[in-house]
Amino acid sequence: MLSSYQERLRQVNSSMQELAATVEKAQRIAFEGFKESDIERLDEAKEALKGCGLKANDIDNEVIKTLALYGPEATELREMVGYLKMTNELVNTCSTLKSYIKNNKSLIAGGFDLGKIKASLQTLHQSALNAITYMVTMIDISQSEEELRNLYRSIKVEESKGDDLYSIVQKDLSDTLYHTDIDPLDFMTVLKLARKLERISDHATNVAKLLLFIKTGGDLESN
Repeated sequence: MLSSYQERLRQVNSSMQELAATVEKAQRIAFEGFKESDIERLDEAKEALKGCGLKANDIDNEVIKTLALYGPEATELREMVGYLKMTNELVNTCSTLKSYIKNNKSLIAGGFDLGKIKASLQTLHQSALNAITYMVTMIDISQSEEELRNLYRSIKVEESKGDDLYSIVQKDLSDTLYHTDIDPLDFMTVLKLARKLERISDHATNVAKLLLFIKTGGDLESN
């Protein structure tokens, strides 16, 4: 039978999984909206993200209550600190995805033709989604240390791919700018779009680091 503290910790972890799953769902819908140039799908993705901040606050309040009630030490305190930092990272992910949706809608509404840039952006989008999917799975802290480390490595691979893919988008965009007349504002919006996708993988990596800290201890890496 779980102790009262362990039960509350399990509830916190479950709430964290739900919040992360919301981000994953929104990103999947946004990806569909991007591929189909569908503003309604992008609006649906934005709607799915509503309340992320409130959910994160609820988790933080639960963590603070647990700290006050049980005064955890050592390992337990490490878990609580990790979760407090993780909610902030997930809120930042929601904010980044909202900005991505805004920039994507702007391009679609303006009738901007991505041309060959769309293929590289689509690959970057898939990589960011992969990173978030691995992150959601990783939040289930009941997994073994080996399983968590394998997921962490998978996220790091996607983060590295994201950096490379962002460079490819830059190159494709520069080539397009050289051969056609592009509005500078559209140029910057596409770059912002790609940067937001890259940042989503970065957020997933930061969450993965916190999960390893919760599970194994050691030094908490700075972001």
